[in-house]
Amino acid sequence: MWYAHVWSVFLNTVSAASPVWLFLAVALLPLIGCPASPLLVAIGIRMGTMAGMGLVLGAYVINFSAGYWMARSWFRAPFGRWLERRGQRLPQLQAAEETQFILLVRITPGPPLFMQTYLLGFARVNFLRFLGLSLLIQAFYVYAFLSFGQSLNHNAVWRAILAVALLIGLGLLVNLLRRHLTAPKKP
Repeated sequence: MWYAHVWSVFLNTVSAASPVWLFLAVALLPLIGCPASPLLVAIGIRMGTMAGMGLVLGAYVINFSAGYWMARSWFRAPFGRWLERRGQRLPQLQAAEETQFILLVRITPGPPLFMQTYLLGFARVNFLRFLGLSLLIQAFYVYAFLSFGQSLNHNAVWRAILAVALLIGLGLLVNLLRRHLTAPKKP
């Protein structure tokens, strides 16, 4: 079938990719809207889970830092004006609300990684808190996607099933955490 050929070409291309190019791809491409998950699967195929963790988390430090500072400085004013024309405004947070806001933004399924990063930069949350929590939360997703990629490379069905189960478990955990964080506070 045609998809077997496409898969073979993909595996051969990824297997030959330099870790430097993979690092740069993860550090830079999500800033312009490229989905991160296919890159993570490719790194899992090429490097495995543990080596891939170091590469991806290092690239995420660059990605998150660059996205945060671009949103906080260059993009904030134009985006703020665009929102105002639509009757909205950029979020203004108190220091006590920042941790919860960062957690909610990072664990909410749906918005791409770059949108999450830019929103947190627009909100001007504390940079070190942003970076620490972002890396911690994303490490779980990174591990699951890298494990899935590694299982595809080694034709390990049990690893693929385990990785998918981990992603489903993360989704359920995120849903519970979101409910907890958004529940009305009792006096």
